[in-house]
Amino acid sequence: MRNTLSSAIGNKSFSMGKSGMNNLSKKEIEERVQQILEAKGRKALEKAKKIMLEDIKEKELHAPLQYLSENWNDTLRPALMALSCEAVGGKAEATTSAATAMTLLCSSMNIYDNIMDRTKFKRFIPTLPEKFGNGLALIVAGLVTAKAFNVLYEHTEKEIPPAKHTTVNRLFQEFLMKMSEAEALNLSLRRQDGNVREKFRVLQIQAADIEACMKIGATIGCGSEHEVEQLGRYGLLLGTTIELREDLWEALNYTTELADKIRNATPPYVLTWAVNHSEKARDLLSTIAKKEEIKATDIKKVVEVMFEAGAVNHVNKLLRKIIKNGKNIVLELRESEAKHSLKLLVKAQESLLFKAFSTN
Repeated sequence: MRNTLSSAIGNKSFSMGKSGMNNLSKKEIEERVQQILEAKGRKALEKAKKIMLEDIKEKELHAPLQYLSENWNDTLRPALMALSCEAVGGKAEATTSAATAMTLLCSSMNIYDNIMDRTKFKRFIPTLPEKFGNGLALIVAGLVTAKAFNVLYEHTEKEIPPAKHTTVNRLFQEFLMKMSEAEALNLSLRRQDGNVREKFRVLQIQAADIEACMKIGATIGCGSEHEVEQLGRYGLLLGTTIELREDLWEALNYTTELADKIRNATPPYVLTWAVNHSEKARDLLSTIAKKEEIKATDIKKVVEVMFEAGAVNHVNKLLRKIIKNGKNIVLELRESEAKHSLKLLVKAQESLLFKAFSTN
């Protein structure tokens, strides 16, 4: 699961029609998306950060919880839940508690994921397990999970229509079950030449959090069964593009993240594809994985062989196909400002895709 970082751009109006959207530059699209995420997701995120730090008596937990609060800056998921609710005619504020619970759950799931994959750094920032150890990280993850369910079961009654409580709770449970399935499948694929289809399936399952946000938002907004499923499909596609973009970033940017993934036999999808389609890539990865120290020159060779094998081009085409499908789903939604925002979020994936190819 990825922690999508969002930057504050201010509270400018982001209302737009179809023609206005088509005239935006790539930079303007990215800025507009950030504005949407801030406006729709910041309240739930700040509420989640506050809850993380409340009622903690054990002093040893203060530092890791503070660290988690400072570095978990995801406005995407709560914003999507709000937009999904609005897209079916509901009010965004009705999703605040459910979005807060989802934000807390996703932060704890991210900790578990980092422990499982033995991830030391994410975008050059030490992960919680790397900074405080697996023991404290596990305790923090469990504590934050408990806080999430407390919010879900005690603070959503005023916001969610009584008839929707059972459905919302079920969607949260389905999300957690899918994430557990993804971790179990990922664990079984810990080999350098893993099954590429199963590896892609892991990415799709890991997009379950985005899918759940869309379904929960539409349910709270009292959308029809068709609308809930439609928005869920949008979430699955959007989530998959995010997973694939992050996968590319880790693989192509010459960071220690790729070295750790090779060392731990958890290669990104793009590298798994390369070794499944190129003998040269397979031999190179096998040689490098056996080294005691993986150097920058080794990573450079791995990146080069991924391009040579056609893996990067494959992922590029795959992403564009998924983005196109996401756009088609948005076209079927009822007319609303939320519809235009959801369309813009999909459109932004095209420009954000190129950032995955940037090197440091």
